[in-house]
Amino acid sequence: MAALLARFRRALRTFAHVERGFGVACIAIMVIAITTQVFTRYVLNQPIIWVEELATYCFIWGAFIGASLGLKHGRHVRIETYVSRLGRRGQIASRILVNLIVLAVLGLLMGEVGKVIAIESRSTSVSLPIPIPRAWFYSIPLMVACASMAVTCVYLILAELSGLRGNRDFDTQHGVMGPPVQPQLPA
Repeated sequence: MAALLARFRRALRTFAHVERGFGVACIAIMVIAITTQVFTRYVLNQPIIWVEELATYCFIWGAFIGASLGLKHGRHVRIETYVSRLGRRGQIASRILVNLIVLAVLGLLMGEVGKVIAIESRSTSVSLPIPIPRAWFYSIPLMVACASMAVTCVYLILAELSGLRGNRDFDTQHGVMGPPVQPQLPA
């Protein structure tokens, strides 16, 4: 089980690096697009119509990918007042329960989003230079993020179950990526 979890964790970490790169690209495209829009609108007095739509779509993708990365890094908001008072097994059981609830909600959401993808695929982007189905900018990013978070929840549940059996190799309190690195201030 430990070898399987280790491979699972490596795969999730690799995917997290891809997500991070995609998220950084989305932010870079947004900054370049908005800067270009400001320049063309106020300096050249010739705004480019599709730039704002591109920035909006990058923002949507970035938000959903960011939510997925937040789960992988253990950065989503959580209140541990009650859980911190429990023993080790109680804390593990609480985290398993929370991840099961999140997994159930993600499953329901993916089922509904699947229905919406077909509907949104009938219309295309409004002002982009090439027609792209709207589903690529609304439903598909949500589906990708939900699927990524669901896989992460499965890993976290399996790692917690391994912790219940006494294996302490997989600390899930900080997500898949481990504890955050504390920046070192110069002396």
